[in-house]
Amino acid sequence: MIKMLIRPESTEYAKPFEPYIDRVPDGNVVDILKFHQQTTNEFLKSVPSADWHKRYAEDKWNAKEVLGHMIDNEMNMLYRIFRITRGFEDSLPFFEREKSIQHFEYDSIPVHRLIQYFWETRQLMITTCENVKDENWLNKGRLGDYVFSARALVYVSAGHELHHLEALKTKYFI
Repeated sequence: MIKMLIRPESTEYAKPFEPYIDRVPDGNVVDILKFHQQTTNEFLKSVPSADWHKRYAEDKWNAKEVLGHMIDNEMNMLYRIFRITRGFEDSLPFFEREKSIQHFEYDSIPVHRLIQYFWETRQLMITTCENVKDENWLNKGRLGDYVFSARALVYVSAGHELHHLEALKTKYFI
């Protein structure tokens, strides 16, 4: 049985990340990533340019920054998956999302470029996933005090995208 194609066991990830994993539908996660790459792209392209500067609350990121955060997260997950599937066991740092947004001017990047950036980052995730040896998906690595399998991180990444898409659809672009 191809281990990558099944949902990770609860022992493969930390409990705080379960809501992301639970968002991912059943099926081949690589096919799910491909499907969401297409549907997310179509949705993002359908949003009027003026809406990308919206914030649903004064202290929240604007929509462009949310997309930037999605890109940052995808790159971080990809790096973690790269390290873990290749047998590195050292602890990796947590992703400091606020610092990342503060030090990169997503708001100054044209929306069409951000959408392309997300597409390309997701494509790299897909290509990487398609080429990992099956037995390496169960390799585990540390993120701070948490232990994750590589396959659990793919599910976290996919669920993270769905989490933020829901926020964009229900809080920003309503």
